[in-house]
Amino acid sequence: MKKLLFTLLLALPFISFSQAQKKSNVILVSTSDAEPEALKKIGRILLNNGFVLETVDKDFYILVTKMKTCKYGMGKIANVDVKISVQIDKKEDLSILTITGKYNTPDLISYTIEEFDSKSSPIECCGPKSSLAGASWLIMDGVATKYENGEISYLTK
Repeated sequence: MKKLLFTLLLALPFISFSQAQKKSNVILVSTSDAEPEALKKIGRILLNNGFVLETVDKDFYILVTKMKTCKYGMGKIANVDVKISVQIDKKEDLSILTITGKYNTPDLISYTIEEFDSKSSPIECCGPKSSLAGASWLIMDGVATKYENGEISYLTK
């Protein structure tokens, strides 16, 4: 019995994320908020989480952050650079926020801020939570789950 409990405890870091399926790379947040309000709300969430907004298009309801360096892993000693994009579309009476992102690590590869987009990978739900891919997914998912009165779903594109 002790061996089983010990094995289960060791497996905890590898248990799947929220309701997302492995390889999900898009988070959808459905809300009754109008597009302008949704844009302000998600912008505030990103700012409150330390992101800097690079692009905010109020005509097409698109928001892109600048690259942000976050700590991850055991002891939070490794770095992951994350960039998040949000596009808001109207579908019937709902606004749908489509959240995607890119990540890389300055610990393994050197790049300039200008090179980040070409040298980064799409954020997707894969790997253990303490891995580079897992940590970047948790950051993006954390932004989505902070959207109040939003219903979250996950896609693989």
